[in-house]
Amino acid sequence: MGEIEWLMVRFGIQLPENYDRKLRLWAKLKGTSRATLAANIVQSRIESNWAEIEKELEFVAGYKKVSVEDLERDLLNGGDE
Repeated sequence: MGEIEWLMVRFGIQLPENYDRKLRLWAKLKGTSRATLAANIVQSRIESNWAEIEKELEFVAGYKKVSVEDLERDLLNGGDE
C-alpha cells in the first residue's frame, strides 16, 4: 500500500494584533512556526466539527432539494469571500 498524498492549499488570514501576538508566542513555546501552528489549529477545529458540517450540508441540500454533492459544488464554486 502506498502513502496517501495530500493536496495542500494556502490562503491568508487576518487576526487582531493581540491574537497574532499570542499565536506567535504560543508557536515559539511549542517550537514551531506561526503558520504551522495556525494550520494545526484550523485543522483541529474542522475535525472536531466534521459531523456537524456534514449534518448541516445534508439539511441545506434537503431544503434546497439538491444532492449534497451539487450543494458542495455550488458552495465551493462561489469562492469564500
